[in-house]
Amino acid sequence: MKNFIILLSVCIVFIIIIGCDEKYPLDTVTSLAKQTYVVGDTTYLEIVPPFMGFRSPSVLYVGKDNLLYIADSNRIVMMNFAGTVMGERAIDNPSAIAQDWTLDLLVAGTVSQQTSTGVRTIAALFRIHLVDSLSNVYHDLSRARIDTVWKEITRPNRRFVGIGTMPDNTYLVARTGPDNSSPIDPDTRVMRFSKNDKYITPVTDLATGVGNGIQFINQLTTLITFPNSRNFLLAQQQVGVAYAVLWLVYKQSEEFEGWQPRFDPTNPTSMSVDFIRPYRYVLPKGLAIDDRRLDIFIADAGLDSIVKFNSRGQFKKESFGPYKVGHPFHPTGVAFFDKTLYVSDKSQRCIFRFKLSTDF
Repeated sequence: MKNFIILLSVCIVFIIIIGCDEKYPLDTVTSLAKQTYVVGDTTYLEIVPPFMGFRSPSVLYVGKDNLLYIADSNRIVMMNFAGTVMGERAIDNPSAIAQDWTLDLLVAGTVSQQTSTGVRTIAALFRIHLVDSLSNVYHDLSRARIDTVWKEITRPNRRFVGIGTMPDNTYLVARTGPDNSSPIDPDTRVMRFSKNDKYITPVTDLATGVGNGIQFINQLTTLITFPNSRNFLLAQQQVGVAYAVLWLVYKQSEEFEGWQPRFDPTNPTSMSVDFIRPYRYVLPKGLAIDDRRLDIFIADAGLDSIVKFNSRGQFKKESFGPYKVGHPFHPTGVAFFDKTLYVSDKSQRCIFRFKLSTDF
């Protein structure tokens, strides 16, 4: 019996060490299956079954109407959190979704343009009037009035990849493209629009091009604003830049109005912040924010992982990849609502759901 107790104690210590000592990057270390986690080890557990019936789900967005919106192939899908589809709308190549406080949907996609040499595809922004007294439509996505508010007529290689709305219904749009040679109007840019869809100005606090500075932008992938705030997160491919996810905070004073980094790597007080460790990400495609705790979730398609940080920029060990999930896992989008994490996987045509073990 004594030998058995000693052996059991050694096994428990071994499990605790393996289960807790997961280092970055997430998927290079094999962790225990979720059924063997020790009591008290907080981790994300999968809710089964996943939401199925999609063609190629990418962008996920939780609307201000507490509905889930999915960019799926050439359509936008409206779904409640029980998994019931409430409606859909055809949009070519949807790449970003947001909703303002009038409950209008702002969607990025493409349209076809006839030219002298044939038909080509160009980027466009759409406004879908979900609550519209003019047409007597209330949350009917398939029948809602839709306006095309912006088209990149002269630059067909540009694409819109992210939209973030602010409390006054103005909004930001992340645009990307291959030609950044122009110092005046490069393809890669964050654009500001009024609530009436008028282009105001680019966010000049960001520097288009390659570089190691915290404010360099090159190949953008998505953008999201913080709840009830002008602050935003901006993601990009880790090509020619040191920081693939930027956290920008809006500041206004007599001397300055604009956006500055939440953490500045040149400031000694920020150098140890996990969020701004250089070359941390590979291909961040999705961003989500916990409205209550302000935790941040990053879906990195290059690492096949969900990386989580708290509001102080500290890495959270609840981050996970396919080894913790226990099956193939290729996240392309992420959303968070009511303690549940939603992750789209284009390759498996589904939306996975996860909840912390302490929230069950």
